Amino acid sequence: MKKTNTLTGIFLIMNMLMLTKAQSPGGITGHQLWYKGDAGITTAGSNVIGWSNSASALYNLAQQGGATTLPALSQINFNPSVRFDGTDDRLATASNIPQNVTTTATSPYTTSQYIVYKQLSAATNPLYTHSDGTGGTWNVGGNSDGGMLITNRSIITTAPATNETRLQSLNGASNGATAYLNGNPISTTFNNGTATAGSARFWVGAEGTSVNQFANADIAEIVIYNTTQTAGRPQIESYLSLKYGITKSGNYIASNGTTNYWNAATNAGYLNNITGIGKDDGSALYQKQSMSVNPGQQILIGLTGMANTNASNSGTLADQQFLVVGDNGLAKTPSVAISGIQGINSRFATVWKVQNTASVGTVRVMWPQGLANLKLVQNASDPTFAAGNIVTDMALNTQTINGTVYNYADVTLENNQYFTFAAQVYAPGGIINNLQVWNKADFGTNTTTEGGTVTSWNNSAASGGQLQALSGFLNHGASPTYMNLGSNFNPAVRMVAGAGLGMLNAFSATATASGTGGTFYSVSKAGAGSSPSDGYNVQMNVSGAPLNLSVVSLYNFAEMGQYVSNATTAGLFTWNTSIDRTLVNLLNPSNNNILGWAYTTGVASAYPYKINGKSDVPATYIPPLFTGRNFHLNTDTDGGLQRGGFDYQETIAYERQITPAEQNRIESYLAVKYGITLGTFASPVNYTNTNGTTVWSTAANSYQTNVIGIARDDIEGLHQRISKSQDAVADIITISTNSNFINANSSTNHTDIANNQFYFITGNNGATTAYNAQNIMNRRWRVQSTGTAQNLYIKTSDIQATHLVYADDSAMTTNVVNIQLTSGATPGIQIPNGKFFTFAKFSFCTKDPNTAPADTITKIGITIQTKQNGWPENIPNGALALESKTRGFVITRTQSSLITNPVEGMLIYDTVDKCMKLYNGTSWHCVVRSCNE
Repeated sequence: MKKTNTLTGIFLIMNMLMLTKAQSPGGITGHQLWYKGDAGITTAGSNVIGWSNSASALYNLAQQGGATTLPALSQINFNPSVRFDGTDDRLATASNIPQNVTTTATSPYTTSQYIVYKQLSAATNPLYTHSDGTGGTWNVGGNSDGGMLITNRSIITTAPATNETRLQSLNGASNGATAYLNGNPISTTFNNGTATAGSARFWVGAEGTSVNQFANADIAEIVIYNTTQTAGRPQIESYLSLKYGITKSGNYIASNGTTNYWNAATNAGYLNNITGIGKDDGSALYQKQSMSVNPGQQILIGLTGMANTNASNSGTLADQQFLVVGDNGLAKTPSVAISGIQGINSRFATVWKVQNTASVGTVRVMWPQGLANLKLVQNASDPTFAAGNIVTDMALNTQTINGTVYNYADVTLENNQYFTFAAQVYAPGGIINNLQVWNKADFGTNTTTEGGTVTSWNNSAASGGQLQALSGFLNHGASPTYMNLGSNFNPAVRMVAGAGLGMLNAFSATATASGTGGTFYSVSKAGAGSSPSDGYNVQMNVSGAPLNLSVVSLYNFAEMGQYVSNATTAGLFTWNTSIDRTLVNLLNPSNNNILGWAYTTGVASAYPYKINGKSDVPATYIPPLFTGRNFHLNTDTDGGLQRGGFDYQETIAYERQITPAEQNRIESYLAVKYGITLGTFASPVNYTNTNGTTVWSTAANSYQTNVIGIARDDIEGLHQRISKSQDAVADIITISTNSNFINANSSTNHTDIANNQFYFITGNNGATTAYNAQNIMNRRWRVQSTGTAQNLYIKTSDIQATHLVYADDSAMTTNVVNIQLTSGATPGIQIPNGKFFTFAKFSFCTKDPNTAPADTITKIGITIQTKQNGWPENIPNGALALESKTRGFVITRTQSSLITNPVEGMLIYDTVDKCMKLYNGTSWHCVVRSCNE
């Protein structure tokens, strides 16, 4: 029995040795060097002091130089990598690696070499070299300028961007080779002449002992063959690409040479941001979770045992099981309308396609938290998701991976299935497409303490990000502060001159190209608590300016803002070509203003400025190109002194020139929220809601002064519970959802609006607040109410008013309703759509009582009490006496409009206007506490 156990143990050990020996990159044997971050690393704390060769027991790497020259551990796609700091980090073999061959035309030196790395800076230094270590002959090598080398001859792919992760490879000989980038053949053009290969040490992170030749990169894996691998290259690159989340060209082939686990032809149209999981024992590949390393937010997918590292994921796969997905390359934001899913209005433009090999089961699909009601939508055959969808809620499931909170769904992704994400999306005016920046002071600031320093301000657009504090920015040393009550009971962020914020990468990577559209809005008041500063006051800019600009730089193109002539006169500008509207009196900078710019860079046109809904068209000009992707607020981005000084309540930026109809919807949203009237009395502007319905019509063109509203429109996050005009000449009314006329709009002291898309909008005729001979105010308001109405409260600051009066006509003669005021405010009332209202100062009846003796007695009485002697005769001057302690007298309950032949003196209770009405022979009037004569 003991002998059998011994033999069994030997058999298992031999099998393990054979399996280990059989493992090779992509299953392609013959490799001389194989350094990979997930094997053979020796550390001292977080530093790397050794890196073993996984190809053999020879040529292990060790630290070179003093104690400070140690690289550190890092991570690419949840797998370990080695970080070289670009200053003095390097590793090298202790002895030379034989490469003593003659490189002649008949006997060229051959190689197939691969490196996966992440470029960390603009430095373009050697990543690895098999060389003499002093800058002489390189047998093979890779450079962070995108070059790959053989016998001192370089073939350049393309230079990497900072923070780009890539797979560079070269396959061929010293007299002819091809350099590849992520599996794509890039070039066969040699630089330099052929040198003779020789025995030399192998260096990683530097060009040997050369001064200032250190790489600043995370290096994850290096593979070197002394032979060409023309047939094997696709398998090697497949292994490296899946492992490190790299999107490569062509099919993904397993180590057995036959399993095609991502077919480029079958999945045509979905070849972007390819990522996946899989197990391939022949390559020592066991990828349990993965995310594309491409820029921007990417999907995270893996087995359900998700963790901070791939090795820590507790899930399992069998050999040759793979699940890979790729997308259609469209926007990863909920920008496509979708119906039929409760609580959802938009899906991602991005659609992913699945290739599931060997029946991978339940996986976890994850997306960064931040979208409302996030759901995963799957469809077996329809990438438009028109019907037949499987919907899984993600909103309640969260997991934190490496500090990022994700929503997730645990699902089975079948082969050839499509999926996407859907959410309830909010956008100003409901205009979702290409919304890049949406900062509103009632959401996302790091503080809501009055006067607190604002150091960050979250972007409410689906693209995410945040405005951040500047640090060491030339001429911008001040800090923004928070105000709980800006205009119309909504908060603001106060930025004095020199207080700015910036958002990195707010716009897309192509924003600097000519023909990029841009639409911008700000709701602001100049002066930041003081008088506005004369001259250029920059508000917004899209540029390459960082958050810490230390010297004057040319980042001032495409700046937008006000040119202030004096405290009450200002024009607008777009630097540096359209300055012809600076000396025009377009607005009063001391007021709250909705200001807009919309244009297409590099394209000549007359692009209208927008001032509170009005258009001002300058001469034709060519808007300058954006110099970068960063968005700055209240910042002179060249480091100059044309700094703004404003109270900001909302800023909006789109990466396209939106249409006039879309502009109107955005301006309507801002106008209702901030109590700013669009247009003028002479040139009124319609207000529209998010579905395009007109909620304030220019047909009411005699009532275009102090237009305000109470409204709820969920798709734009509008919930205005209290409102008062913020126009230069203020109105005398405040409207609220309850009797609170003081607290901020967001206060829980206000009653919520019950129904979505309810709008109650009113404006006045601009008349005085004096009273006419009938004691009715000359100023009249008109009401446009849309949606399901609810009780509202109206308060006037006019101390003479005793009643609010509304009627069918502005003369207050038809279907008049009088509402008594208490402390200047109505109780909860509903003024129907199309009505007019004003105020009255009615005097109460104070006639002297009739003290004369009764000359008649009441002869008829009805009582439910015990009959008393002498009753009802003891009731003087009556026709009919009614008596009860527990019952009421009910007269006819109807609507005055339903009575076709009213008679003078007729009384009813109007069930719509909620009052006792008297017909005086001409019209119906509610009976009020007055003499009624």
